[in-house]
Formats: sequence, structure tokens, C-alpha cells
Amino acid sequence: MNKEGLIWMINELNDRATIIRGYAQMALQCDHPGWSKKYINSIIRQIDKISALNTVITALYLCDDDDDHGRSCKSTTLNDLISHSKYN
Repeated sequence: MNKEGLIWMINELNDRATIIRGYAQMALQCDHPGWSKKYINSIIRQIDKISALNTVITALYLCDDDDDHGRSCKSTTLNDLISHSKYN
């Protein structure tokens, strides 16, 4: 993993956290239940993206092919995640 990839992952996690905070604030201030539900669904989508990034970080840094200790490590690459993130 190069430094640029790691910087991208950290920035991506920070961006997602900022987006979640904004949607949560809007949901709290919204009087319309339909809009509140949309904001909450957006929060859930952002949390799913954070989970996907955590899976990549785990696969890159914590999983050993020789000694897995029962962990399920996916062979997802950083480029796959970057491509997915740009369009979703």
C-alpha cells in the first residue's frame, strides 16, 4: 500500500463521517417524516460505504493468506473500492 492510497482511505472515512453528521443534523431539524426517513436512509448508505472501506483496510493490513485464524478476508483491491466509490 502506498502513501497516496492510505491518504485516500483516511480522507474517504473523514468525508463519510462529515456527510453522516450533516444528514443527522438535517433529520433532527426536519418536521416532515418523509424527509427525515430520506435523511436516515442516506445515513445508512454512508455507513455501508464505511463498512466496505473497513473491509478493504482489513484485507490489506490485517489478513495473512498463510495464517487467517478463521477470519474471512476478501480479495478486494483498493482500485475496486475507488471505482465503486466514484459511482455510488
